[in-house]
Amino acid sequence: MFESRFIETADQAVGGMLDILTECASAENVRRGRLVEAVCEILDRRLADAEECGGDPSECHREVLCEISTQLTVSLSTGRTLLDTAEALNHLPLTALRLIFGGIDWARVVVLASVLDKASARTVKAIEFQALAAAESMAPRRLRNRVWSLWMQFDRAEATAAQTQAKAASTGVSVHEDGTGMSVLRAQMSDLQGAEAEALISEIAATVCTKDPRTGQQRRVDGLLALLYGEHALACRCERSEGCTAAGVAEEIAPRRGHLLNILIDVETLLGLSSTPATLPDGTAFDPDLVRMLAQDARWQAILTELVEVLEVNRGGSTGSGTEPETVATDETSAIRPTRKNATERTGAVDNPVAEQSDPGSSDTHDDEPESPLPRVKQVLRRILGRGRVRGAAEVPRPGPHQIYLHTPGEDSALRRYVDSVLREIERDPSKAAGVFPDGHGGLDGPPPGALTYRPSQAVASMVRMAYRTCTFPGCDTPSSRCQLDHIVPFDQDNPRAGGWTVGSNLHPVCTCHHQAKTARMWACAMLSGGAILWTGNAGSRRITLPDFSVPDAPPLRVRKRHPAPPEDCPDGPTWWEKHMPPHTHPPSRSELARAGTDEAQRRIRDLRRRFREHRAAGNARERRRPAPY
Repeated sequence: MFESRFIETADQAVGGMLDILTECASAENVRRGRLVEAVCEILDRRLADAEECGGDPSECHREVLCEISTQLTVSLSTGRTLLDTAEALNHLPLTALRLIFGGIDWARVVVLASVLDKASARTVKAIEFQALAAAESMAPRRLRNRVWSLWMQFDRAEATAAQTQAKAASTGVSVHEDGTGMSVLRAQMSDLQGAEAEALISEIAATVCTKDPRTGQQRRVDGLLALLYGEHALACRCERSEGCTAAGVAEEIAPRRGHLLNILIDVETLLGLSSTPATLPDGTAFDPDLVRMLAQDARWQAILTELVEVLEVNRGGSTGSGTEPETVATDETSAIRPTRKNATERTGAVDNPVAEQSDPGSSDTHDDEPESPLPRVKQVLRRILGRGRVRGAAEVPRPGPHQIYLHTPGEDSALRRYVDSVLREIERDPSKAAGVFPDGHGGLDGPPPGALTYRPSQAVASMVRMAYRTCTFPGCDTPSSRCQLDHIVPFDQDNPRAGGWTVGSNLHPVCTCHHQAKTARMWACAMLSGGAILWTGNAGSRRITLPDFSVPDAPPLRVRKRHPAPPEDCPDGPTWWEKHMPPHTHPPSRSELARAGTDEAQRRIRDLRRRFREHRAAGNARERRRPAPY
């Protein structure tokens, strides 16, 4: 009896909570309706302003899209869905009314708006009521099919034309990461093409025997990749040799070419001293062990960088946007760039470099400084100075049993505080919104090679895309590899010397939509210290995008092999090294230079190394001038 009473009480409690869920969902729909109303009001005001000022009404949609995406901190696709749905609800009165009063959720509203957006007023009047009735009991996918069915029953010609137009506009293939170490390949195609793709994937996934250890979904993924490589079958992994019913099916398949990737990894991780994840150019994290494996058969490229003080907000450093950040250290770093595996000699993208963040010796550079609440924060941002030569594959050491795990606690909060401090500074002094290079010359006295041509060189372009992983517009996650390189200060085709130059500090990657918004003067941008990009909207909104690596002021230079300096004295006379150093003395090593704790000690070691190079060059010259022993 007591058990039955307890169950009844629990059921009553759950029933009450379910009622609360319904009330909350209804309130959420009402708030969503108010959000849509606000978007419609913004669009109406922009259209009215364009009409009064003689502007282009077609540009208003782009301006509103950028404004709402930035304000809501959502992607362009999410903002576009919100804007398109808000517009569609203008001629779907019953749907808009149900949303405002909380009677329909947002997912179903999006379905109704996306399908009936191109329908005529006559069609909407005839089928909207039935579509709303279907929305009360159908999931979004079934609802979409039901609305199309209602439309075709009412006006088949109009529905067919709308479907054809939708196919032409939405057909495409895209790949994006979902943040869990997996990527999503999305292909939008016609129903017929989808059925053909399904049949091909199912067919190739069935070319292995029943003992293959992979799941059905894993075989489908491997089968899709095999189709992309032009293969007709999968190699079975059952390891039963001749006993496998699928043995020999994949024997005639040619070996696949190696990977072609750009991967960024710091040298500490590469050497197994740290567990900092490697990343793709767009910032996607990779398992360090996987990258070390790829590095065994990859090409490498070094990046010359320097640390900057732009993020030292916790130590009272300068955070204003009007001065160039102070340089605190310079180090030559290494990186790997896996190209084609299997020792191929093709290097078709050598000028697309990858970068590296720190040198094993650089972590000891500031040991004597007072402890900071945010240690190593200043190493978050580095200025790119140049690139080294691409080198062949080499053996990568295995991680030791005691790895050094280096991380920077509080980086994100430090970045946020830095951005807030810069925005406050600009609020106090609006003149700083013009940036550190308002003329677009990067602080240079004269134009370097290539600065007076509109299209940047491949070296400059690759440096800029490496510094900014994505579009620099706030909240946009379009990879920089798919962005256009925009001149922050416009390039002057008639007088290139007077306009913005084509240098790293005047270029940034911007996606097509935001590039057009900047060109139409809906948003303005400027380069702040450290490579930060300030975006300012016509409505007064200001946002700052920070780079992953600070861009160089001048075009990057390749790091070439240094040749010994000529001796000060005649090769026949004694050198400085022979006069002042004991015989058989070796010069200071690079490790000693890296461990030097003061600038004076580093200068003294560099001077000794230079003197030794002069001494060695003089000895080589004497050897060449020595007469033959016969």
